[in-house]
Amino acid sequence: MFSKFLTIGAALAAVPLIGTAANAGTRVPNDMSNCRAGSGQTAALVRVVGFKQGSGRVRVQSYSGSSNWLESGRWLHRVDVPVRLEGRNMTVCLPLPGPGSYGIAVRHDLNNNGRSDRRDGGGFTRNPNISFPFGMEPSYGEVSVNMREGVNNVTIVLNYLQGTRVEPIR
Repeated sequence: MFSKFLTIGAALAAVPLIGTAANAGTRVPNDMSNCRAGSGQTAALVRVVGFKQGSGRVRVQSYSGSSNWLESGRWLHRVDVPVRLEGRNMTVCLPLPGPGSYGIAVRHDLNNNGRSDRRDGGGFTRNPNISFPFGMEPSYGEVSVNMREGVNNVTIVLNYLQGTRVEPIR
């Protein structure tokens, strides 16, 4: 189990860069029109804050239920796009199947190498504390939020390995 925590990228977001499971969810574009008032969509308008650098890719994935939480390929929707910062932040529109309880995981592949490594950052809904090497993967109960019909605003703070600590960039 400990070997799972050897790279910060895998430990922070536990969101594999390559999801090939047969039950994988839907990859969707970052279509901001789905997050406009009156769009008729249930969606999370995810404001990702605290990027270490403006390079690489960001991946935002939704999960429903503790049995699927952070399981490879068990996400509902995924937006995977190049980082395009507004200051040190970025906004992503993540469609949801409907009102309900969801957990959202964010992954910043800082160097866009397609692999998890110690430079990558990550975060989750409700911004739980993350510690190294234990407690990197918060439980679904720690991150789940109730999403209502319409657009739901969510802010997720990215965390990066800094020395022996995992924390937001100051």
